[in-house]
Amino acid sequence: MFRGLLFHIIPLLSPFIVYAVYLYYLKKAGGEKTWQGKSVAVLTLIGLVLMAISFVVIWALQDRADDGVYIPQHMENGKLVDSQVVPKAN
Repeated sequence: MFRGLLFHIIPLLSPFIVYAVYLYYLKKAGGEKTWQGKSVAVLTLIGLVLMAISFVVIWALQDRADDGVYIPQHMENGKLVDSQVVPKAN
């Protein structure tokens, strides 16, 4: 869960981190640039595009069991049985 969340949050936040580092070094070198509305909007759009790409990558690399039958989690004799994919019967 946490790894999946990071896989989507990191692409969203990475443009902001890169821009913050850029501003830090620019200020250190004597620059006067600061966070502005337009730059934040552009960074947000870039982050959303990167996050959308991460969703597509997760979907494309997802393990699919197309040759089996999904059995959802259920109770059997008072015990909880985990969900599973069993091969199709021929």
